[in-house]
Amino acid sequence: MRKRTAVVIGAETAVGKELVKELCSREEYAEVIALLYQRIEFEHSKLSKRLIDFRFLEARHIGLVEDVFFCVQANDWKKGDYDPVKTAAAAKKCNIQQFIVISSMSANPRSLFRSGRMHGMMEEQLKQLALPSLLIVRPSILLNDPEEYKVSEAPAARLSSFAGWAMQGPLKSYKGIRASQVALAMTEKALTKDYPKYAIYKSGEIENIKRGENKT
Repeated sequence: MRKRTAVVIGAETAVGKELVKELCSREEYAEVIALLYQRIEFEHSKLSKRLIDFRFLEARHIGLVEDVFFCVQANDWKKGDYDPVKTAAAAKKCNIQQFIVISSMSANPRSLFRSGRMHGMMEEQLKQLALPSLLIVRPSILLNDPEEYKVSEAPAARLSSFAGWAMQGPLKSYKGIRASQVALAMTEKALTKDYPKYAIYKSGEIENIKRGENKT
């Protein structure tokens, strides 16, 4: 079986850190490339770290990678130094076959709320790039309260954790979710043999994904 290569941008975030660890632990991957704006502590024989000024991110920083690109941005990614849409365009030039990106459960280009509107517009722009495969992951509030999320959202994370037992049925998508589970779900979806051209995975579905269910 041919070993795969994964590229991760956003490995400094809570989900990104867990995702890099998860990918490095999988026998299907020979190399995990992390595009970074600052160093991370995690070390592994499969992990290649590339420090980049994201304002000038180009295809040459990625190299020829025919497998999967994971885009993990912080909640306020528009204030950051890289744009998921420009990143996807660069990845497409590198012959990436799968582009998996974290969005928001409230993504809607017509949303009254800034975050939902930003993520909704991002999703629409990514679709227009005609990527070989675009998978969008829409998690709920992360329970382990990463430092890159706004302080104002921390109480919401605590409330979601406390009230999680009551969030069943239609409310399941609003139940808080661990960064490690989001990372696991992204890894499993990347390993799906016949991956879709386009798909959206909401938090309730992400929560139910198990390790090894998409063995190639």
